Amino acid sequence: MLKVKKKAKPEKILLGEEIYILWQDGHESRISYFDMRDACPCASCVDELSGEKTLDSTKIPKNIRPLKSEYVGNYALRIYWSDQHNTGIFHYKMLRNFENSQK
Repeated sequence: MLKVKKKAKPEKILLGEEIYILWQDGHESRISYFDMRDACPCASCVDELSGEKTLDSTKIPKNIRPLKSEYVGNYALRIYWSDQHNTGIFHYKMLRNFENSQK
């Protein structure tokens, strides 16, 4: 019988010196604020047609911080950044895979 892998869902998300995520399966993720802001998937940061990044990383303040965050349904997290950017919706699957893509 084929086992269906459960969708990655966070148990807890904390905004401290970095984004800390405790996943329901016990896995822990830590993502720097700069890296997270730099990976924003919104249409202002990524070309909608080509999928190419349009955000200039050098324009992101080194001390970027989240002002607040909110859950989007049962599938994503929105972060309101100190540079006034707030249109990025970070799907849980993206967050779970994020740390592996940064290595």
